[in-house]
Amino acid sequence: MGGPIANRRYARGFNIVEILAALLVMAVAIVGIAALYSDQTHIPPDARLPLRAAQLAENMAQRIRSTAEGRDGFATTVGVICDEKAKTPLPQDKAAQVAACWEDEVEHSLPSGLGSISRDTAMTPASYVVAVSWSAPGTGAASYVTRVEIR
Repeated sequence: MGGPIANRRYARGFNIVEILAALLVMAVAIVGIAALYSDQTHIPPDARLPLRAAQLAENMAQRIRSTAEGRDGFATTVGVICDEKAKTPLPQDKAAQVAACWEDEVEHSLPSGLGSISRDTAMTPASYVVAVSWSAPGTGAASYVTRVEIR
């Protein structure tokens, strides 16, 4: 039968079937990972617009929440031009400057983008409404609106 020499001959290394099975498992894993990445790259650009709008609006909402002094300036951007280097002595002017730069960012980040901040005094305490609107060709107009309640 088989002595110690015969057992050693079968115990050495891998055989071709084991190598092919390992390669097959690795190939399936690589194809699966590649499929996951390719799905992400096929998202149409228009599908990303609502996510970008939400991100822009929520960033401004967080800025409003974290600003204690001069918060009213966020809703008074009429006539204010974005100049990040401008030195503003009043906190309201600084908030208006930040809001004007945010409006410019919305305009450049979204097709036909428009950002607006209004103060709702009907609520007690007063709250702010942050709205981001855009209009992509072929999809029509859309908007994202969030209310910022100040406590």
